[in-house]
Amino acid sequence: MSTDNNSIFREASDVHYGADTRGCSTECVPELIRRRAYQLFEARGRHSGHELDDWLQAEHEIKHHLQP
Repeated sequence: MSTDNNSIFREASDVHYGADTRGCSTECVPELIRRRAYQLFEARGRHSGHELDDWLQAEHEIKHHLQP
């Protein structure tokens, strides 16, 4: 993936997936989900106990964004 780490996500409320993510291969999807889930964790003040919720929300957002 040619997108640098900082340009994938700017803030929790302002998701930016990068210009080339629509055509990204399936190999990049887990990394995008991981980054978004961590971003959600940070936006909640780094309080643990919602890891699965963060992951499922991130997965939904990323997969929705990557749909053709």
